Amino acid sequence: MEEADDLETIVVTTEKEALLLEANLIRKYRPKYNVRLKDTEFYPYIRISNDDIPYVEIVKRRLKDGTYFGPYTTVRFVRDLLETLQRILGFRTCKFDLNRVKRPCFLFHLKRCVGPCAGNVDQHEEAIEKLRDFLSGNMRDVFDYLRRKMELHSRMLDFENAAKYRDLLLNLSSVLESQGVAFEEKINCDVVVHAQGLFVVLRVRDGYLIGKISFEMEGGNLDDFIREYYVSGRGDVPNSLVVESDLEEMDYTSLGFQYVGKPRSQLEKDLLEKARKNLETELSMRGLKKEALKELMKLLNLKEFVYRIEGIDVSHLQGKHTVASLVVFEDGLPKKSEYRRYRLNLERPDDYEAIREVVRRRYSKHPLPNLLFVDGGRGQVNAALEALKDLGKACPVVGLAKKEEIIVTEDKDIVLPQDHPVLRLLIQVRDETHRFAVNYHRRRREKESLRSVLDEIPGVGPIRKKKLLEHFGSIESIRSASVEEIARVIGSAEVARRILERL
Repeated sequence: MEEADDLETIVVTTEKEALLLEANLIRKYRPKYNVRLKDTEFYPYIRISNDDIPYVEIVKRRLKDGTYFGPYTTVRFVRDLLETLQRILGFRTCKFDLNRVKRPCFLFHLKRCVGPCAGNVDQHEEAIEKLRDFLSGNMRDVFDYLRRKMELHSRMLDFENAAKYRDLLLNLSSVLESQGVAFEEKINCDVVVHAQGLFVVLRVRDGYLIGKISFEMEGGNLDDFIREYYVSGRGDVPNSLVVESDLEEMDYTSLGFQYVGKPRSQLEKDLLEKARKNLETELSMRGLKKEALKELMKLLNLKEFVYRIEGIDVSHLQGKHTVASLVVFEDGLPKKSEYRRYRLNLERPDDYEAIREVVRRRYSKHPLPNLLFVDGGRGQVNAALEALKDLGKACPVVGLAKKEEIIVTEDKDIVLPQDHPVLRLLIQVRDETHRFAVNYHRRRREKESLRSVLDEIPGVGPIRKKKLLEHFGSIESIRSASVEEIARVIGSAEVARRILERL
């Protein structure tokens, strides 16, 4: 209150409106004294756009208008789920302006899309509504629809189509069961547990456990979490919210929950216990990281706790397409949103000069970490120290010699047992920097080789090249794609066949 300059009130009519207004204002102004909900990693969502004829896509950030479902645990699960649902329901996933589309794409002819571009707008609206119901937890309608179709074609002795619907039914079940557990009771709920600023959510939809997600919130309680997660729209609202103790502060049924409180059945008790075990596992992993960081601080005689580590690695192929990666670990955990890539234009292969250039470019603009890690031995460590000296800055630098896994510092070499927590932590940082650098190098190399190959194919101009590069990313991905997938991206089955023949 001492820092407040003014006080303003906004009168609303319902508790739900008050919650939504609070969430929107916090998201807009990000006030200093409000607790923040942080994802421990990026989770995928399914987005249905707000277009007159909506399209469906997978996103990792809620940036555009539309209806979002999720978050889900893995992108692979969401892709498999959407692919199967599209075969069943026929909704569109293309982002074309349908007013400019003159003929249906290949997915329409494959019966993967009902074809709103061909005039089947009402059918597409029905498909989108069924998709919304399914993702909201009402999965039985889709399963019942597939069973009815299978039985109908079987009675008609149309065994080919009956087998098609049977396969779709089995595939949908297997995709959902691949996430973990299927329960006999068709419940629709979220289970939330928390401790030490860590929140774990188990998401159960129509009896299927479709995800476990984790969030961090320093200084926040369960009421804060519900506001941040459900009121702000980061998570879709299920029928029930199962928690460890009854909430006294507010009645959250106004948000759409039918029940909020402690377990009412043995199944809900089992789910709560499962959530607690997942929470204990995550907390123990964080505890191990903390101990390793404390050991690292003692081992290197550092004055402050190693909260932030930044790691650098260089990748090239005989000096060509040289790139570097920079990864960030905070509190022993990767912070992927702050990873960075660097393209280096060196006249000859020189790993030491590459490290010097990255260090100069990075720390001439950004603050130093508690510890700088470089992938390599004495030469790489000295190169980083020289670059920091040129900038007039100083920071502890450590390297890891690959063959013997020797820890190299400015003034000494340290040999630790292979199972030592400090060595395992540095190996994790090294592997992450290497993975990130190699992936970027491979993409850069393949894009350049891909451009030269595509330039020779009739019918592939700058626009189609760009679409292929953005969608597939690598030559291997295009090689493994089908004619139909390529045709969907570039809008021509004939050119798609030419591309696959050439590759």
